[in-house]
Amino acid sequence: MTTVKKYNFTYEDIHSTIRDASLAIKEADYQPDYLLAIGGGGLIPARIMRTFITRPILTVALSRYSDEIGTAPADTPIKLQWLEGKVNLNGKKVLVIDEVDDQRTTLDFTLNELIEHYPDTEFSAFVVHNKLKEKKGQLPEKLNHFFIGRDINDYWINYAWDAEDIATFGQ
Repeated sequence: MTTVKKYNFTYEDIHSTIRDASLAIKEADYQPDYLLAIGGGGLIPARIMRTFITRPILTVALSRYSDEIGTAPADTPIKLQWLEGKVNLNGKKVLVIDEVDDQRTTLDFTLNELIEHYPDTEFSAFVVHNKLKEKKGQLPEKLNHFFIGRDINDYWINYAWDAEDIATFGQ
């Protein structure tokens, strides 16, 4: 029987990784005007990042499935919540945040959509974890910075915020 290799990242793991990444972001002299969370996985990391880089948080939400119960994968992500008309980002710096860069399809879609709708905005991205593997998506050429909290192997990831029982998480 094959054992699936996995990571169990606690809140402490995530907080420390984001704290260290925020120092690298500051050392790069990058000061965003907004943090933009890709919901669901980017919401908690964006809030933790706000502890270190005190900027307002915006959100977008996507679905990777074409049905409501999450069983039929979509060819491209589907917008559930977007920014159109809600905020003027022209001339601003926006740090887009997600929890993991796995296949890069979510980042590819989100960043390209944002750049298309806000061509005068400087977009950068941050992921807590970057899986070391070949990606299906590409980062846009117009992306200013790509910050990574930690490079990791291509193992299954369990995040503390996905735990049904936090008391027994990772055991």
